[in-house]
Amino acid sequence: MNRAETLAWIDDVLDALDQREVMAMIKETIESDEATAEFFETLDAETERYKAEGDIEIAERLLAIARTIASVRQNRKENL
Repeated sequence: MNRAETLAWIDDVLDALDQREVMAMIKETIESDEATAEFFETLDAETERYKAEGDIEIAERLLAIARTIASVRQNRKENL
């Protein structure tokens, strides 16, 4: 995903109604192999921006999402 797509994805994740919806979005992102280096760079930049603005809750939420995606991707690579 490029930066603009990732920013839209972040907005969608933050607007998700419940955890199941978030997990479905994460699963789709992983399965479609859209979690590129640029995706993670943008996610990291947005996490830092939210921290700087004092919105620690959203920053921590984005960090948890990034860790989840990275972990699942790594597990899939190891299982191949």
